[in-house]
Amino acid sequence: MGFFLGTPTAFAAAPPANTVIGNQASASYSDPNGNTQLATSNLVQTTVQQVGSFLLDTVNQVTTTVINTKTGAAGTTVYAPHTLTNTGNGADGFNITVTIPAGANPFTQVQVFADANGDGIPDSTTPLCTALPGGTCTVPTQTVAGNNGVYQFVVAYTIPGTATTPTTPYSTGTVTATPVTTALYTAPNTQAADVDNVNLTTTAAFNASKSISVPAVAAPGGGAWPTAVASGPSSSSAACPTTYAAGMTSTASCQYTVYTLNFSNTGGAAGAFALSDKLPAGFTYVANSAVWSNAPGTALGDGAGGDPVGIDYQSTGGAGATITAVVKSLAPNVSQTISFVVLVNNTAAVGTSTTTNTAAYNPVDAGATATAASPGPTGSNTNPAIYTVTASYGIAVGTNLPTVATATTALDVTPGAGDGSADLTTRPSVIAGGSVQFPQIVFNTGNATDTVNLTAALGTFPAGTTFTFFAADGKTPLLDTSGDGIVDTGPIAAGGSVAIVVQANIPASATVGSGPFTALITGKSVGNPAKVDATKDTVTTVIGSLVDLTNTAAGTGVGSIGNGDLGPGPSPLPTTTNTTVAGTGTIFTLFVKNNDSTANSYNLAASQSTSFPGTLPTGWTVKFVAAGATCSGAAITATPTIAAGAQLEVDACVTPPASQAAVTAQKVYFQVLSTAVASTGVLVSDAKTDAVTVTVAAAYSATLTPNNSGQVAPGGTVVYAHTLTNTGNQSCGAYTLAAVLPAADVTAGWTAVVYLDVNGTGQIAANDPIVTSGQNQPALGAAGATQKLLVKVFAPGGATAGASDLVTITSTFTDPAPNCGTQTATDTTTVITGQIRVVKTQALDAACAGTASSFSTAPLTAKPGNCIIYQVVATNQGTAPISNMIVNDAVPAYTALAATQPATKCVSTGTTPVLANANYTVNGTTAVSCGTATTVNPGGSATLTFQVQINQ
Repeated sequence: MGFFLGTPTAFAAAPPANTVIGNQASASYSDPNGNTQLATSNLVQTTVQQVGSFLLDTVNQVTTTVINTKTGAAGTTVYAPHTLTNTGNGADGFNITVTIPAGANPFTQVQVFADANGDGIPDSTTPLCTALPGGTCTVPTQTVAGNNGVYQFVVAYTIPGTATTPTTPYSTGTVTATPVTTALYTAPNTQAADVDNVNLTTTAAFNASKSISVPAVAAPGGGAWPTAVASGPSSSSAACPTTYAAGMTSTASCQYTVYTLNFSNTGGAAGAFALSDKLPAGFTYVANSAVWSNAPGTALGDGAGGDPVGIDYQSTGGAGATITAVVKSLAPNVSQTISFVVLVNNTAAVGTSTTTNTAAYNPVDAGATATAASPGPTGSNTNPAIYTVTASYGIAVGTNLPTVATATTALDVTPGAGDGSADLTTRPSVIAGGSVQFPQIVFNTGNATDTVNLTAALGTFPAGTTFTFFAADGKTPLLDTSGDGIVDTGPIAAGGSVAIVVQANIPASATVGSGPFTALITGKSVGNPAKVDATKDTVTTVIGSLVDLTNTAAGTGVGSIGNGDLGPGPSPLPTTTNTTVAGTGTIFTLFVKNNDSTANSYNLAASQSTSFPGTLPTGWTVKFVAAGATCSGAAITATPTIAAGAQLEVDACVTPPASQAAVTAQKVYFQVLSTAVASTGVLVSDAKTDAVTVTVAAAYSATLTPNNSGQVAPGGTVVYAHTLTNTGNQSCGAYTLAAVLPAADVTAGWTAVVYLDVNGTGQIAANDPIVTSGQNQPALGAAGATQKLLVKVFAPGGATAGASDLVTITSTFTDPAPNCGTQTATDTTTVITGQIRVVKTQALDAACAGTASSFSTAPLTAKPGNCIIYQVVATNQGTAPISNMIVNDAVPAYTALAATQPATKCVSTGTTPVLANANYTVNGTTAVSCGTATTVNPGGSATLTFQVQINQ
């Protein structure tokens, strides 16, 4: 199993509100017939609830933190930028207010404006609200998207023209944000507030803002600037130019944008303006790209000196550079700009976390001694300037066997063609009607978390082949986590990969010896469906079953097609059809071929359906006899040992009841099942189809029906109902009843008792008499008359799982001829095949303590950060042991294995060996299992319990 396992890169972002987390478990085992089985559980689902959290600028609760310090002269308006970020996992409305104190130093008015582009300047002259002195400005409710959606706005404070005495601060404004759906939030994050300080000056008063924009002046050298974009991909190359050259512009591999710092003097006197701007890690400063608006087309010197008269400018250069500038004298009512180019680094994270920053400046005169090398205090901040790095998507799908593909070797030369150098997975063979698994690996080569949809094209595989996708363990079904109706990998982090398994389920009609077959497995990015990659899966040949049941030594056609019987069956049409009169047996010749490398013997069975054990038509019997024997020959239930590669002939006597109406080609299915495991370690079987045509029944007749089959546990009983019916046109007289078991079964402790069903209820009642074998019963009576019987069969406590008993019930009419003859019915009792039922339940563990009071299959609702405990119980509901059982499950999308796990993770009852936590296995980070080479007795069970935490 080693090649099935993989370790995907975990995706830890909180799932959006109303995301449905679905999960399904499975149990793999070998049933008592030796067939490898995979039982899947019910699907359990958890819906992620919305949880609220938000930031107002940098605070998440009510504070007196000063976010903006603005300075202005009397009669001017200063603008304070703010950003509200919804860090919850769903959209919500927010109410924003600005409160100004009453009393001394009031503002003429306070207004709030939208600032959608985040440049710190109102988008229009239409305010969202206006407040007069002592009032509150209330912004209409604003809906903000979850998962870090933002709403940007500016508060405009107008200083009265009559203000005369400079104070620090002159006045303040308190900005408060309150979510509408308060129940989603946890205190203290139910409201947030911070403060704007506004200073009054009679000297210089500076305000500054930062934006992604091209200035009104020419770029260095007099040319055009690169396009200033506020969002786009990061650079794909680590070797992009970082020194400005005429005509510099963004390319497919190198992404540039332009920042402009706009500053003005709203005071009453000129002064020196100083600013400092440290770029975030996602940007590299482009050398020789800065231009001051008072010197259009002239590059500012990045080092000491080299600047136009009136400005001192420096840059440290490189990634995360710091620029500083001092404009020696900025006159009142004058605005200027400094602009420069940045490279969006190839390491910039998707979103805004590494590409957002604010510049800092001195709102008052920096003094004559201020220089770029020593600008002095810069205690006021501009608005945050945001560049949004958009996701770029890429995927690759390749083989995981025999060697693991890389993202490079798995990548198609032609997208979707599956023609990469590691795009072929080959398996040597598959049994017709069986399945074969192909380990694959899926890569996310983009720079953002992505989910990959998975589809399989039939290719040259036989018609009727189906494909199933599993997690890395090859047992846990993959689901649709993106909600588009297509099975997918679940989220894969940027640069990560996940191992999957593709299973091809081959129809029984596949021709033995045919092949090779090739299918195309295609992955498609959910983030960008244009990104497609594929891989190819090939199986070399179809092999037959290890035992073959035919009507002739050579066999006919294909066992699952038409009337063939060569290879796995049964076929839809009979291979051989015999004709007989009602009540008379007919012989079918059968050949059992051992295709295995080891000797074996085989149990024999018959049924009117493809289900074994099954029932025959009412009143019909089948007796297996040695080759060449007649219907009076001794019955056999199994073949003698057949050597490897050898073939044995046996015969089957099929007898319709004497009352059988004419019927054409009544199907009868025969089966052989090995009594010991084959070389593959499991029991093997084959089945075939034959038929009987029955001619008109005799005039004097009766039937004893039906032939029954049932299941019983060792030491248990089962009751079968029969009806003796006069099907002729004459009266039937007295009769005797007997229930006969094979001598070996009697010796083993099997018993059978016949009752008259006096009440006709089909159940043994207190007044239902036991029938003594050979004792005459009253005459049955005229045509159509009936007598209901009950046969109670007891299985000895030591009965072997899978063993069967055939009770023959005989009614013999004792009146002189002509009479209604002798009738038989059979009750076949099987110590039932082990069956595994897998039930999955879940429980919410909000505290992630690893405990739960109760489990249920009902859907849950949970919040990001909550834990879900899954419990998977696999129970043997049969009465025969099953072996090699392992309970499997996988960590669903949007979750991870919790740090705290339940104390008991793997436990069993009725198993050998008894399972314990030592048998609990974590495969990578995405799959868990409970089990080993476990034998599970009837009624026994294994329980896997584990806990996942929803990403937050």
